[in-house]
Amino acid sequence: MNSFNVTELSDRSVFSNELLLDETFLLLTPQSPFNDKLKQSLLNWEFRQVYSESEQGQVDPPELPKPTTSSASVDVAIEEAFMEDVTDDEIEETKETKDSSVMERALKRVENSKTESTSTDKNHMILVQIVYEEYIDYIEEIYTKFTTHKTLDYDSIAAELKDLCVFINEQRRYILRLQPENQVDSRTYLLNHAMRSTIFAITIALQLRMPFAKQVDLAVACVLHEIGMLQLPPQLYVTSKPLSLADRNSIYTHPILSYNVLKNYNFPLSIQLGALEHHEKQNGTGYPRKLTGEKISLFAKIIAVACSFEAITAPRLHKVQQSSYEAMVELLKNNSLQFDENVIKALLFAVSLYPIGAYVFLHNGKIGQVVDVNPLNPKLPVVQILGEKDEHGDPISISVGNDVRIVRTLSRQEVLDLQKVVENKKAK
Repeated sequence: MNSFNVTELSDRSVFSNELLLDETFLLLTPQSPFNDKLKQSLLNWEFRQVYSESEQGQVDPPELPKPTTSSASVDVAIEEAFMEDVTDDEIEETKETKDSSVMERALKRVENSKTESTSTDKNHMILVQIVYEEYIDYIEEIYTKFTTHKTLDYDSIAAELKDLCVFINEQRRYILRLQPENQVDSRTYLLNHAMRSTIFAITIALQLRMPFAKQVDLAVACVLHEIGMLQLPPQLYVTSKPLSLADRNSIYTHPILSYNVLKNYNFPLSIQLGALEHHEKQNGTGYPRKLTGEKISLFAKIIAVACSFEAITAPRLHKVQQSSYEAMVELLKNNSLQFDENVIKALLFAVSLYPIGAYVFLHNGKIGQVVDVNPLNPKLPVVQILGEKDEHGDPISISVGNDVRIVRTLSRQEVLDLQKVVENKKAK
């Protein structure tokens, strides 16, 4: 393995073998050009040496083949993924609503909805589902514009996410009840991961009493923390096959790629660091810089916990989806002290040990869904009894305690079976 001094590498240098960072993480694939922006980023973060099996770097040799996956081909693939099935009517509708905010569009959909019910609970769930869908579309719009037009504007994104932060604050106990999508293709994976992670991150921030302005920047960081993934082939992060060492090293570069994007578009430093450090661990075993707890930014610590909780509870091609209770238990174990204990505690008190949205068996044989927390005891949440309603059509809710005990949570398959039963009853 040969080492190269970063300061001595010239713009447009290429290597016939992979260029590695710290002899472990893939920095560039073979024949991908090294450039001055990358050099400056490496120097800013005090990386002075890079490594390659190549004997020396060369500058744009015409006889060498092009990379198997060029940045242009990745852009085309992402563009196709995010722009497929777009009809002329949808384009026209986008033009008509471009001056409306995301929240305004969502509220307009709610007003036009004919499914309004006398049940306050049902109306709230309709509202949060529509807002969730509108913000998924908005995140898709951000990614598409970045991929196709190389535009990314902090002020406009922050303005839209400001409304989302207010909404999560007001509707936290409803939006947390939304169940993760079963779709795991490249088009939906990053979108749902960004949205759900943002909901969990802002929920944590509210528990930590973070100032509102910082909540907004945290939301921006969380929505964009994986934007570097758009510069990688989708098959690297949406696959059921084991990744090769080279593939894993490519994945390990995405925090640096995200940081570079956000820095180039002049996003605040706290947002840049949130993206760069969200895979760092308290014990110093994370990446890309192996930072220890006191050196990791607060945004990154929150995003790390939010992303992990989301990843454990969401469907993935390469792993079995777990319940939110199992995810909470796993985070509370905090094996090898990977996460900040205060952030985990904030998540626990914000969503409870049996997290909001979880389905549970009660000692009396009834089934309920956790709908709120007990601020004094995260082990004793508020549960909504399925099949029991008051005179207004709202489900009956009770607090778990001495008279009502949770026996266990429902498995993923039991939840799916339960949802089918509910849907069949609605259809009749």
